[in-house]
Amino acid sequence: MPRRKKELEPGEGEKDYRFNTALARGLAILKAFGPDNRPIGNAEIAKRVGLPKATVSRLTFTLTELGYLKYDDDIGRYSLGPAILSLGYDVLAQMEIGDIARPFMQELAEYADGSVFLGMPNETEMVFIQACRSPVSMAIRLGIGSRIPLPTTGMGRAFLAGLPEADRLSLLERIAPEYGAEWPAVEKKLNLAIEATLKNGFAITEGDWISESNSAGVAIRNALGYPVYALNIGGLRSIITRERLESDLGPRLLGVARQIEHAAHAVI
Repeated sequence: MPRRKKELEPGEGEKDYRFNTALARGLAILKAFGPDNRPIGNAEIAKRVGLPKATVSRLTFTLTELGYLKYDDDIGRYSLGPAILSLGYDVLAQMEIGDIARPFMQELAEYADGSVFLGMPNETEMVFIQACRSPVSMAIRLGIGSRIPLPTTGMGRAFLAGLPEADRLSLLERIAPEYGAEWPAVEKKLNLAIEATLKNGFAITEGDWISESNSAGVAIRNALGYPVYALNIGGLRSIITRERLESDLGPRLLGVARQIEHAAHAVI
């Protein structure tokens, strides 16, 4: 991982070629607004961020068009717009759901001698945002921030099964090119798993992504019934057998998902 550089103010110091100055300036403008979100004009923004007023005018126009700023014609000033507030809420919601889910997840992980993960969709993958393990499960080295594929994991299959059919087919069209000639075989297995998930409430994989690991997944839905997160329980095939997943751990995971939905109804 590249070493983090000291944070630079716009126009300050020598920058790495990967540093995007326009983006940095736009973020600096957003940070110029105080906690009270008092409306300010281009001249005051320019003074606060140390940029020419003409540059600030172009950036505030762009940020307003994107919804990150709101312009008041009567006073000729800007305030933070709903888009930036929505971004902040999304981040807080992800932090809260992880905290809410953790005790339920840890209890199940210890019962199963496995790992329990909470993930959220990110384009054609799921990203882990919370992880709980038993000591036995440490052989599977995945954690917060790990990315897993949708078609070949319990979590991914459960999320796909929870989507409305039109949304699922649209997403699969984007996923298919990633698998090339292997896609027909992957898709066939996925469709069988989705059928079983719709019947049982949870998806199962047997070594489909990590050869030595089995897992089950369950979607977590918002109040409208749309999947927004997913849970996964997995571990070494010698411990997390298919029989355990079908008869015990899958149904328990489904129960945990319903508990989290109830406990986190305010943030999902």
